[in-house]
Amino acid sequence: MQSIVNFFQVGGWTMVAIALCSIVALAIFLERLWYLRPSQIHPKDLFIEVEDDVKRGDIPSAMTRCRKNDSSLSRVLLAGMENAGKKRNEIKEVIAEVGSREASRLERYVSVLSMIATLAPLLGFLGTVIGMVDLFSTIEMQGEVKGVGMIAGGIYKALYTTVAGLTVAIPAIIFHKICLSKIDLGILKMEDLSLQVINLVKSEE
Repeated sequence: MQSIVNFFQVGGWTMVAIALCSIVALAIFLERLWYLRPSQIHPKDLFIEVEDDVKRGDIPSAMTRCRKNDSSLSRVLLAGMENAGKKRNEIKEVIAEVGSREASRLERYVSVLSMIATLAPLLGFLGTVIGMVDLFSTIEMQGEVKGVGMIAGGIYKALYTTVAGLTVAIPAIIFHKICLSKIDLGILKMEDLSLQVINLVKSEE
């Protein structure tokens, strides 16, 4: 515990900022993992039930199921069925518009991970530069270098923040890529299921 406290004391305020970045990145990643689960984007049970209703021509029942379900797929399907009877191209345009809004909902906060991946190393480098400035300022005030150990000790302490910044940035990049991959796969699956159902809805040619 003492070593951790010392680590922050040596790194100064930049180390605290980097630690906050790590906490935010982890929190966003865990929240997005929970939100981007398949049951939240394209629940299979809902698709099967809505598809069966549409095949029977019971659009009102299918729409009711969608209204009761809080998922991206339900909102896309509902938009398509609310426009049943219109030209197929018009229905697809509505689906695309709602799908775009759902994509934005899925991507919420993910850009922050990218920002942290960029910011953390910069904070680390800033902390290192500040540490080097303090080191040479001390040497100037003393008017002499009291052995190589003085310089080496000052430099390795200054590099603490660079190490910390990179340690936060690398996982943040990985978290960002994982989230984007889940979003892309979720959107593709949602669009595929939506088109399967909407193709069953009667529309003008």
